[in-house]
Amino acid sequence: MLITEAMQTAVTPVFLLTGIGALLNVMMSRLGRIKDRERLIYSIIHKATGDDYELINSAMKKLAKRSILVSIGIWLSTGSALFVCLVIIFMFLGAITAVEISKVVATLFIICMFLLASSLLSLVYEVFLATRTIHKNEASSEVVITKLRNQIK
Repeated sequence: MLITEAMQTAVTPVFLLTGIGALLNVMMSRLGRIKDRERLIYSIIHKATGDDYELINSAMKKLAKRSILVSIGIWLSTGSALFVCLVIIFMFLGAITAVEISKVVATLFIICMFLLASSLLSLVYEVFLATRTIHKNEASSEVVITKLRNQIK
């Protein structure tokens, strides 16, 4: 493979890298929102007592689980992006050295896709937990959080 052919072929993985970057942006945004919510609850949990405390504590545990899922998704997406970079590097190395590297590139690409699919599954599960929490009468914790925030002000 000539270097010009390698450059033309490398365009496809670069588009994949762009998509992974957009996915990472979404996951970082979700993680930021979760962490902001945790900070808010930490700032008011000392005011909670009895059932309110239990409800707030339960909300914190759910946020912690969601945070872990998003973090795992970020790690997996980042790993996928690194493997895309390795695919591109090996494509160019194969073009420069004229060594047959198609099996190496295919293996790296399969690993990349496995990491990306796992990352997407992690994100989907986190979204499921977030929406399930909303639909399972989590509004009561919102009422408690609002009440405790107003006590602080």
